[in-house]
Amino acid sequence: MREYFSALTGFEAHIKVLSDLEDSVLEYEMDYVYNKEDADTFTITAPESLAGIGGRIAGTDSGEFSLQYDGMVLDDAMPQRTGLTPADGLFCLLSDLRNSEPEQQWTEQASGTELLVLRYAEDGTDGKIEKQVWLTENGRQLVCAELYADGERVLTIQVMSYQET
Repeated sequence: MREYFSALTGFEAHIKVLSDLEDSVLEYEMDYVYNKEDADTFTITAPESLAGIGGRIAGTDSGEFSLQYDGMVLDDAMPQRTGLTPADGLFCLLSDLRNSEPEQQWTEQASGTELLVLRYAEDGTDGKIEKQVWLTENGRQLVCAELYADGERVLTIQVMSYQET
């Protein structure tokens, strides 16, 4: 799996993100562009009150992060616990797919489609982080992912459309 994602040069995706941090669940939609040779970028498309806010993430794992709106760079908003927010969840997940071996791997069927499921786990200074990723078995396209902090689901990423570039 690492070889496939290490060789992937780019893709564009429209994703839906459910963030379940603390006492509220928030839903976002965004256009995400992965570019192996440069930076990943995203633009929030929903909710309407945040539409147009974008981000740029470059680097290898937690990366360098900036938020942008209407051509202006906003104050640094890097989260304290990287990889578990709508802004950097997919970026850090892609880093795991490129650089780490899953702890577990199996197949499941959903809506008549065979899916490959990968589970990653790490114990860090901030606690235990687990990630479960569903990919199409044939095309290795991202379908969805769930991210957990200390056993609690904090982020769900659903890929609505995907195109390799």
